[in-house]
Amino acid sequence: MNLWWLITSSVHCSYDELKRRQCVALGWAEIGSLEKYLKDKPGWERQFKTLVQVRGNLAYARDKRWTETASALSGVPSLLWSLLQMRAGDFVVVMESGNQLTLGRLEVRGITQLTEDGMTSYSFEEGVHHAHQISKGLTWVDWDRAHLGELEMPKQSFFSLLQDNEQLETVKLAWEQRTQR
Repeated sequence: MNLWWLITSSVHCSYDELKRRQCVALGWAEIGSLEKYLKDKPGWERQFKTLVQVRGNLAYARDKRWTETASALSGVPSLLWSLLQMRAGDFVVVMESGNQLTLGRLEVRGITQLTEDGMTSYSFEEGVHHAHQISKGLTWVDWDRAHLGELEMPKQSFFSLLQDNEQLETVKLAWEQRTQR
């Protein structure tokens, strides 16, 4: 069981949108569906990342965000690979920036527990910014600061998605308390 941290923004894909769609999702929709590239076999990670990089280079040739992200932290291919490596039972904490509630700060908005593995539950939703999604049918629970307090953010900086288990027990306890109501 792992804890994943996902950053969203009210501009591209808000926490409320993830709740409505009942999934975990990442952007870069112009890459297109990755379903035909999904293989859960040893040594496939490098080929998958290369395919995503090539598709992204073609789709985002003139987009500065792609080139900056592609070079930072091994880029979007690694983010999408991480999404696919999530497992049933893992927890996801969503942090959001840019809405009226957070006043531009990054704050924890909600948590969920995955019901399916990322590799087997991946789908591509045409027409939305965060089109790469997993674990459709999730229940999201709002983070209640009044009862649960502030959740300590990961110490490591990251872009969009990070596995960091330091707060796993706190999130697990909060999930149990909120879902037993």
